[in-house]
Amino acid sequence: MVKVSHAVILNEWATGQEVSNRIDRLRERYADNPLVKRIDHHIGVDWSDDPAVFINVVLPGNGTGAPELERLAEHMRVDLLRLVRTDEIGLHSYLNFVG
Repeated sequence: MVKVSHAVILNEWATGQEVSNRIDRLRERYADNPLVKRIDHHIGVDWSDDPAVFINVVLPGNGTGAPELERLAEHMRVDLLRLVRTDEIGLHSYLNFVG
C-alpha cells in the first residue's frame, strides 16, 4: 500500500497556529457546556482535495439525546461561522460529533 501525503496550502497569511487560535475561541465558548467533553481538530484536505479543518466534538459518555445534540450542532454551526471564520483563511470546515 502506498500512502500519499497531500500538502495543505492555506491562505497566504494563515498558519496552523492561526487555525488553532481560531479553534480555541470555539473551545472557550463551550468550555462549561456539559454536552461537550473536548474539541479536537486537524487540518487536511476534504473529498475534493480542498484545504479543510476537521473539528471533532467529543461528547460525554452519558448518552446525549437527539434533541440536545441537534441544538448543540446548530449552535456550534453558528459559532463556527461567527468565531472561527475558516472561510476567511481559505478552509472548508467540517464538524463531527463523536461519543
